[in-house]
Amino acid sequence: MTPMRDTLSPLRDARFRLLWAGQSLSAVGDSITAVALALAIVTTTGSATDLGLVLAAQSIATVTLMLPGGVWADRLPRRRVMVAADLVRGLAHAAMGFELVTGTVDIAHLAILAALSGAGSAFFMPATTGLVPATVAPEHLSRANALMAIAQRGSILLGPGIATALALTVGAGWALLLDALTFAVSAVLLGRLRLAPIPPTPHEPFLRQLAEGWTQMRRHRWYWTNLIGHSMWNLSRCVLITIGPVLAVTTLGGELAWGTIVQGGTIGALGGALLALRVRPKRPLVVANLVLALGALPLALLAAGMSAPMVAVAYGLMTGGLALMAPMWETLVQEHIPAEAISRVSAYDWLLSLGLMPLGMALAGPLATAAGTAPTLYGAAALLAVSCLGVLLLPDIRRLGHRSTDAVPEAVPSHPAT
Repeated sequence: MTPMRDTLSPLRDARFRLLWAGQSLSAVGDSITAVALALAIVTTTGSATDLGLVLAAQSIATVTLMLPGGVWADRLPRRRVMVAADLVRGLAHAAMGFELVTGTVDIAHLAILAALSGAGSAFFMPATTGLVPATVAPEHLSRANALMAIAQRGSILLGPGIATALALTVGAGWALLLDALTFAVSAVLLGRLRLAPIPPTPHEPFLRQLAEGWTQMRRHRWYWTNLIGHSMWNLSRCVLITIGPVLAVTTLGGELAWGTIVQGGTIGALGGALLALRVRPKRPLVVANLVLALGALPLALLAAGMSAPMVAVAYGLMTGGLALMAPMWETLVQEHIPAEAISRVSAYDWLLSLGLMPLGMALAGPLATAAGTAPTLYGAAALLAVSCLGVLLLPDIRRLGHRSTDAVPEAVPSHPAT
């Protein structure tokens, strides 16, 4: 376990401080928007369909443009890609906030603006994976990823409360305007980030680079087999978040029961991220898959009719396992995937890990109606556990360790990292 005095060592580097500060602020803003937008649409139109349309537009844009975003993050300076993405998302959220503040709400406009925000995210997320290693020394990389995770998980605690307070006082539109401001600040901080310049190199055709990203991913069996597990984990979680609220409200004690379960997940996620700051296992993929398998617990306990507090504890273990796994995974990817292809590979990672979530959300309800709620939950629990534990049968997954002495990305002359 890492000594406490070393856990914050990445923040001693001014480059990482700028990146972390901007992303921490932006994460809080994002969590504010997620709640404020839902409150604004439901209170304005009273339609869950309208809310679903706006959220779907954002999700579809992100998934559709994720692969192009990964290629361009490898072709262009990643810092500039992230600044541009922040500005696009900030303008989109400012426009949404302005509509809500002025009372001229148009669902079609909100859907288009949400899609623009999703497009910005599609370019931003792959670029982040490639940029973090360029801001810290290799020996600090795992702790840097853990600090990024803490910012993400901690924002879940702050954002909803701020959004609700703003919505009840000055209006939800101002919450979106606040989020737009966080994107602007993030862009300014990223603009101040200075990394070692790298000589530009000729770019290959776009489709060839896209194909090379796929080839690079398939070259590492530990990588693509884990992505199967991640995809099944997210698919199973969709069953939980789709069926769980209905079951909690109808059988476990009403809205308070589901609120208790969600709060357990929030606390668990922050705890897992904090633990990731202290631990560095010799066999990270073994630990990562073992803690991911904990996600089967809340599904099984819900199916068995256990009490809300018990399910809340289990959900905390589920989200805590995910928060502990994520920095380990990011660090392994950054250490073992060539820097010149990391954003493209990361884009495939995001796409394959999250691509089945819309399908899971759409099918969970009908499947529960046809097969029964308990069998559906037990089936999802089994799918999650088998997919996460099954990959441990592969020797290369059990053997893979950290490569902390690798060169940092700015030393690789294959792409501009600034």
